[in-house]
Amino acid sequence: MTTNMRYGFSRAALWGGFAALTVLAIVHVSLPMLRSDNPMHALLYAQRWLLVPHIAAGATALGLGPLQFSRRLRAGSPARHRFIGKVYVLCCLVAAMYAALLARHYPAFFPYSVSVNAFLWITFTVTAFVAARRRRIDRHRRWMARSYAMATTFVIARLPLPIPGYDHLSLAASSYALLVITLFALLIAELVVDWPGASGSVIAR
Repeated sequence: MTTNMRYGFSRAALWGGFAALTVLAIVHVSLPMLRSDNPMHALLYAQRWLLVPHIAAGATALGLGPLQFSRRLRAGSPARHRFIGKVYVLCCLVAAMYAALLARHYPAFFPYSVSVNAFLWITFTVTAFVAARRRRIDRHRRWMARSYAMATTFVIARLPLPIPGYDHLSLAASSYALLVITLFALLIAELVVDWPGASGSVIAR
């Protein structure tokens, strides 16, 4: 197996695994919250005009993100890469802002945790966009990795993690858990962009 084939397989396995985790998070946590007997149902239904755009934009950003790391797409169709990038930026801004608006109705520290996450997501995304506009491509890729790391917190925070009691955390504990997950996602992003050979395996140059 050639080096390029190994890198291609690594990328496919990475994104395929993340797609599977996304589906697991949605089925295990997100969909049950919409049931009428769920304690969160009334609050979520009351905010449906915020919730639906947030989910749609967030899901679109999660789906488009991996395409932006595709070397084949960038080289073969730069115009399409730029178009997808603009859609991704718009979706990130909508998802992040609506997340902050949704969270403001929750008690405890949760609104602040979500606001920190949303602020970082918007900042990283806008910085990546500005870097691309200025043709600072290496910087653009790095900030894109950080932006997508913030997008993945939606998935990570909803995974049934193998931590005793994690599925039954109070809202206050969940507030701090979100901050920890945000820092963890950023750490992974930094490791990816600086890891030797990562440019070939994950964020191909």
